Amino acid sequence: MEEALGKNTKIKEILKKESERELTMKKEINLEIRTEDGIIPKIQPINSNAVNNDSELWELYIQADDYDELLIESEKKYEKVVLDVFNKPMVKEDPRLDLLSNNYFKLSQESKFLYFIKKVFELNRGKCYIDLGTFENNQDVIEFLISQEKYVDQIDKYIILNQIEILKNSKEPIYLIDNLNVLNMFFKCFLRESLWSSLYFNTVPLIIKTNYDISVPLIFQNEEDKKVYEKIANESELFFL
Repeated sequence: MEEALGKNTKIKEILKKESERELTMKKEINLEIRTEDGIIPKIQPINSNAVNNDSELWELYIQADDYDELLIESEKKYEKVVLDVFNKPMVKEDPRLDLLSNNYFKLSQESKFLYFIKKVFELNRGKCYIDLGTFENNQDVIEFLISQEKYVDQIDKYIILNQIEILKNSKEPIYLIDNLNVLNMFFKCFLRESLWSSLYFNTVPLIIKTNYDISVPLIFQNEEDKKVYEKIANESELFFL
């Protein structure tokens, strides 16, 4: 009981600090352009066993052999929902089903998910992890990223090309992302069903997994964390199903 209260207090403190930080940013908008702003960001390979993330979800994230196992294990112990643009599950012969094969519709909804991931990234102090271990080797990752160039925005092309050297020299499956543009690039691949992977956020523990039809599975450590993220989802015009 005391442990649960301690975790809840920690979450409230994090949310309070984040709210204060946002207010400060609004009051003190810094228009200065730095030379670092022209540097294309890179993912950073990490040794997952050496990372001190005190979270049960982190252990699940790094130990699961595949995503089916990840979902099965999460259903036994953790809170799991699907982040969706619809506020109710679809039923057989639902007229909205046609929208799921409508690429214009799906792309038109991406801004909601990108707003959600931005707020999640900010809440988690601008850091998350991506698991690229779903590929047989890093050469496959490189070939995948290069194949995406013709489908992505120009800024994403710059980001993709800048990851090649990192991937060539790394043998780690998990990478740290500490830049929103990099996260957006990967998350758009999630939404467009071209990359099968998962993301982990640690400040308020959360796992996000790739899925079909612009519905994204989310795994939380507890109900309190779920409420935190549901508020962000609603602000993003998205729903938990």
